[in-house]
Amino acid sequence: MKLHQQRTCIGCRTVTNKNELLRWVLKDGAPLRAVNLDLQGSAFGRGAWTHGTEKCVQQAVQRRAFARTFRAAVDDSQVLQEFTAYEDQLAASQLSGKHDESGSEI
Repeated sequence: MKLHQQRTCIGCRTVTNKNELLRWVLKDGAPLRAVNLDLQGSAFGRGAWTHGTEKCVQQAVQRRAFARTFRAAVDDSQVLQEFTAYEDQLAASQLSGKHDESGSEI
């Protein structure tokens, strides 16, 4: 029997299957490192996980959970904007009837 990998949402602190969460990673920069969304889930390094809801992402920013998770000073000022852009892209792809992964129509 194959077990599903579990991760904790840093916003609401609930444990969920990995495939139900979004992964965030650090992008090198000076003086602070920026937090970016990792849609493929394959970027190098430590990841932080949130549910795909604005509430969880907002809670993570307010609680400074990204800095704690990455154990470093981070610039999380663009996280909500990046999440909103991701939601807009997801909504647009659903309206067009195409899948992001394969590009095939429904």
